[in-house]
Amino acid sequence: MAETRVSTDAGAGSPRHLLRWQIQIFSLLWTGYASYYLCRLNFAVAQPLILEEFPTWTAAQIGLIPSVYAAVYAVGQFINGQLGERLGARRMMTAAMAIAFLSNLLFSMTSSYPLMLLLWGINGYAQSAGWSLVVKTMSNWTTAQRRGLIIGLISTCYQVGNVLAWLLAGWLAGRYGWRATFYVPAFVMLPVSVLFWLGVRDEPEEAGFPPVREDLASSQPSASGPVAAPARLSATEVLRLTLTNRLLWILAIGFFCANAVRYSFMNWTVTYMRDFHGQDIKKSAFMSIALPLIGAVGAVSAGWISDNLFGKRRAPVCAVMLLALAGVCVAFAFVPEGAWPIATAMLGLAGFLIYGPDMLMSGAATVDFSHPRAAAAATGFTMASGAAGSILSGAGIGWLKDVTPSFAKSIEGSMPGLAAIVNQWTLIFFVLAVMAAIAASLMVSIWNARPKG
Repeated sequence: MAETRVSTDAGAGSPRHLLRWQIQIFSLLWTGYASYYLCRLNFAVAQPLILEEFPTWTAAQIGLIPSVYAAVYAVGQFINGQLGERLGARRMMTAAMAIAFLSNLLFSMTSSYPLMLLLWGINGYAQSAGWSLVVKTMSNWTTAQRRGLIIGLISTCYQVGNVLAWLLAGWLAGRYGWRATFYVPAFVMLPVSVLFWLGVRDEPEEAGFPPVREDLASSQPSASGPVAAPARLSATEVLRLTLTNRLLWILAIGFFCANAVRYSFMNWTVTYMRDFHGQDIKKSAFMSIALPLIGAVGAVSAGWISDNLFGKRRAPVCAVMLLALAGVCVAFAFVPEGAWPIATAMLGLAGFLIYGPDMLMSGAATVDFSHPRAAAAATGFTMASGAAGSILSGAGIGWLKDVTPSFAKSIEGSMPGLAAIVNQWTLIFFVLAVMAAIAASLMVSIWNARPKG
């Protein structure tokens, strides 16, 4: 990528000049990935309105659309994590934004269920070329000493993106119908992709700086001319280092469970507030933003706490927050119908407890445990596992919602007290509590793991 390098002339390699580049890279990565969410979580808002337009479809059928997205996203994370080591964020994320633009635009024009499945699957593959590249690129531009905080700060992009996606889609759906929730965000993403291509550099070396990461310090800059990029690992070596890493496997399995919980809240919160608490689509979307909004505070807090109070150990913070999340999920099962103020407050608490572990497990901890030249592949591996877990959040949650009334009826005779408090969401919240508790126990098993180097 010699065309993107600049010379290290007077002042170009100064700390102030490096800081300007770091802020530029952070800002563009933040904005680029936030825009992904505008073209991802719009479906959660459109979902109940699509069911209204097509009343013969079941909750399980409509839930299959985000499940297909998640399945393709999982495969894409693993593939694109490997490709990211070669192609970098600048190329791959720009191309991904263009594909997401097209898939959302076409989705807004169709009424065919099979075509919706296909287009949302394509969108899933495009969006899988995202977080692993953000984490790797930001890690290249910062030090391990500040990794928890920096990844925590940049992870606010997907919480803020979540807020903006639901606010925009809620307003569009209420005013123009569900199709507008797809074509308007698509045209927002297009100019972002252009700015991203023009301003992002994958490594400090491409802008004329020596490596910033301490674990790459052995790669010294050239005495004259542009900085030489450190040697890369072969694809086979990257794959071997990733798949034989015990800590990454534990992290990935834990993230499978944790992500099933996060995406269940993301995909169904608007529907829950609308159907169970009787709010219209605009109000449901507005109240649902408590989840990612307070979640952003949880992510930054978890990053700072793991850096400063736990000696850069991410697992203890994850374990405590996930265990508390399991308790909140149980409490959700007992929220009475129509009690939307209580539900909104609990969504904020759930968001705080969800997004802290999510950021640490998919970002800081993955980079901590991986080889410095295989960070994108390791993050892709962890994210692929998490995306596999999120498959359960679509059709799986829809199926639980469909069968809960039959379950309540079947226990009426033997357990009338329990049957009386069972609603469409009871089984869902109990299952989510179990998933959160499993993730917490896995984090306990790697309690003392610290960053390499």
